[in-house]
Amino acid sequence: MIQPTQPRNPIAGLRGAWRGKGLVRASLLLVAAAVIAAAASAFGIAHDYGYLRASILTGSPGGQYHALATRLADRAKREHGTLIVVPTAGSIENVSRLANGRRACAEKFAIVQDGTPVAGDARLELLGRLPEPESLLLLGKPGNAFHSFADLRGALIGIGPEGSGTAYLMQQLFEDSDLQELDIHLSHHGLLEQAELVAQSKLDLAAFVIQEDAELLRTIIRQHGLDIVSPRDLQGLIARYPWLSLGRIPAGRYDVVRPLPAVDKQIARLGTLVIAGPCAQRADRITLLMLLAAELPGFVRANPPSSTSSATVLPLAREAHQFFLTGEPEIADRYFPWLVNLMSPAYWVYLVMAVTILFNVLKAFSRFRLWRIDAAREKLETALKELIDPVLTHAQMRAVPAERVTAVPERRAAAQAILERLMELRARCQRQTSSLVTPMGDEMFYRYQQSLIDEAATTLGALLQRSSSPTSRSTSSAPPPETNN
Repeated sequence: MIQPTQPRNPIAGLRGAWRGKGLVRASLLLVAAAVIAAAASAFGIAHDYGYLRASILTGSPGGQYHALATRLADRAKREHGTLIVVPTAGSIENVSRLANGRRACAEKFAIVQDGTPVAGDARLELLGRLPEPESLLLLGKPGNAFHSFADLRGALIGIGPEGSGTAYLMQQLFEDSDLQELDIHLSHHGLLEQAELVAQSKLDLAAFVIQEDAELLRTIIRQHGLDIVSPRDLQGLIARYPWLSLGRIPAGRYDVVRPLPAVDKQIARLGTLVIAGPCAQRADRITLLMLLAAELPGFVRANPPSSTSSATVLPLAREAHQFFLTGEPEIADRYFPWLVNLMSPAYWVYLVMAVTILFNVLKAFSRFRLWRIDAAREKLETALKELIDPVLTHAQMRAVPAERVTAVPERRAAAQAILERLMELRARCQRQTSSLVTPMGDEMFYRYQQSLIDEAATTLGALLQRSSSPTSRSTSSAPPPETNN
């Protein structure tokens, strides 16, 4: 027995097709979203420092500046960034190269000690101060007789390489009026060289500006058996320079057994600054700030600096000010570094606001012009209806005999004037449709007005054309038909 076939349900088929299309559309949306996210992440710095392509001026190899910059470069390299460490003689050279290299843009950042002179027109900006200050140490042979500055009369002191911050600071200190009469002789040497010269008694003292826990300092003191010279009147000299402060190194800091030093020593301390040149773009600056915050946990807490030396005239960079407020970069800095290089995120907000206001103004202006066109059209249509019949539609008016409108010359002239004004209004409406200041989407409103104008003009044109045709004129001039009595 043949089983009857069940009738096919067309609704069920449509439902399955709709589900299939829905799945396809959802899959396409997911794929498109993934592609957009991948493209955005390729330009972002949310999880790495891939956008960083910069160099930083440091100091002598083996010094603290060079060691810190090397750690920053290694961290950047692990996360796809590039930070080139450039060794130099020190802070003076760093400032000079950064200020004078704005055309070539070879270097973007530098580490300098506070108190380094910076010209007001150098266009350099401050990114921050390192959390740990540096120490000014005078190293001499143990058992020296330098207990006060007066004991330094005629001494030979090595002050580091020429162009270094150490050399500039020592020259500045010993240019003091009451120290000049001591006839102290200052000479330039490399860091390791001047330590050896002190050990060989060819120099009386060697000056170092370095962090007190630097391995280089520990090696120099232990290897050459040097001691820290701390004049008892050091505090009086430091008080003359606001950016210097008094610190203390405890006994046995570098060797507990000997010990080195044998007693607590007073030293001078000063800050270390990270500065940016005019070639450093916003994304580069933000990335370097992120590197510093990751490498130095106390960096954000120690900034922004409350003050710097009067010689170091450096305004705090806007990027650094924002970074220290929140401790992290803004969303735009994270995901769109190429965009913030063109303009700061704050200015993008202002730009969006300005564009929004401009569009609203254009919208209001367009609606005003549209209202004027509509009012003019209504006035002309009212005049047209009064000329023919106020209660008739356009289709009915076109069926009215032409003689009813144009029999009187004045009425024909009025109809012709209305038609001319309608044509002028239509041309005006076309100009507004293609105008550059007409917002997108408003063209339909002008085209609607144009269609209403065309309808009224068509009515008038039809009446005037019929009244001027030969058939109409012959009909109007023919005598009335005779009637049979």
